[in-house]
Amino acid sequence: MAFNENTRIKIPAILHLTRLGYDYVSLKNAVYDRDKNVFTDIFSESIRRINPHIEDLNPVALLADTKDVLDYDDLGRAFFKKLTATSGIKLIDFKNFDNNSFHVAQN
Repeated sequence: MAFNENTRIKIPAILHLTRLGYDYVSLKNAVYDRDKNVFTDIFSESIRRINPHIEDLNPVALLADTKDVLDYDDLGRAFFKKLTATSGIKLIDFKNFDNNSFHVAQN
């Protein structure tokens, strides 16, 4: 058996994460933004689920705004502020963590 990055690192990491509850997503037919590695369909679905009280929610605009924040060269501080903001649209549901979804993919 040949040992390489896939057999030593990637596959064991994916197996471990799926045991922790992450869903495996194949990149083969996935709809994702290759620039930021964001699954756009999963992002939209998740944002709507986490923020059901916001009727005029526009996940496409929120994703564009989030991508802009990711472009800042501030070591992720602006993105962290966006994640932990207590007003407005939530990217992560900290009160009901089961309301979030976690995914892993292999490149």
